[in-house]
Formats: sequence, structure tokens, C-alpha cells
Amino acid sequence: MAAIFSVSLLFFAGCAQKPEAVIRIDPFVPNPAVLQKSGMIILDGVVDARRDKRVVGRIVKGGKTVTTVYSDQALDEWFADALKKALEVEGCRVVTGVNDNKRVANIKVEINSLEATLDRSRLTGENLTAEASATLTIEQGNKKITKRVSLIQSKWVPPFAGEDEIKEYLQETLAGLIDEIRENIDIYRF
Repeated sequence: MAAIFSVSLLFFAGCAQKPEAVIRIDPFVPNPAVLQKSGMIILDGVVDARRDKRVVGRIVKGGKTVTTVYSDQALDEWFADALKKALEVEGCRVVTGVNDNKRVANIKVEINSLEATLDRSRLTGENLTAEASATLTIEQGNKKITKRVSLIQSKWVPPFAGEDEIKEYLQETLAGLIDEIRENIDIYRF
């Protein structure tokens, strides 16, 4: 009887769901540039405008959140560093701060959303989704342009997956968003 109780306790303890998990997003590693593009831009700041800056994911089951996934780092700093690396690998000079040269584009980035959701109720089909979006404000000379860049992805993972799969998928999503932003500001290089 004691053996059955021990096995049952071990089984249920192993299946228990943590109410929260903390992840750290790895530093961005840009793909080597095939085509070198010179030029310069001014990165005038990255702002994390999300309501809850720590939450980056959720694990849900039956429509209820069973685990909230938090990041232990400042996403705006990570994003500024990643964007700078992505542009510099192509040969673009990235300057921070404000510049009076009207021919050089001042770029501001506002992070609007970043979240992954793993739905453990879905045993087939795409059960892991990730969404990331940012607003770019580009000022060059007398022109001011605002662009919204977003990326939504989904895939299937085993239903027992956890925060490690969420972290990995957020890495892919953020890398995709950085590439989208880079492509959107390519024509504004001086």
C-alpha cells in the first residue's frame, strides 16, 4: 500500500504545473550579410511600451493560464542591441542619440507586444503561437513616417512542452521581427 502511495505521489508531483517561470532571452546573433550595405542611421531610442514588461508568455489549459512566463531582462535594451548588431553586420553605422544632420534618419522603436502562448488543450494542430509587434518612427529631414511592423507565428509542439519551448520560439520571433525592422529602415540609410 505504501509503495502505491509513493508511486502516486511521485507521479502527481512530477505532473504538477508551476504557476510561473522565468526565462532569459539569449543575445541576438545576426545572420552574416550576403550584401554589404553601407550608410548610417541614428537609433534615437527603443521603448518597451507593453503594459506588463516582464510577461513574455503563458501556458494555458482549458482556457485558463496555468503558468505565466516572465523575462528577467529589460527588453528595450535587448532590442536596441539586437537591432544595432543586425545593421552593423551589413556595414551600416549606427549612432545613438540625436543628430542635427537632416539627411541622416532618426529612428525610434516602440515595442508594442511580445508574447507566446502554449495551449496544452490542443493535442493536434498548432498549439504554440508567438506574436511580436513594434512601431517605427522615422524622421529624415522634414519627413516623419510611422510604420507598424508585426510578426505572428504558430507551430505544433508536444503538449507537455514548457517554458524552454516558449523561450526558443520567442527567440525565433524576435529575430524575425528584427529582420522585418531592418528591412523597413534600409532605404533610410544615408
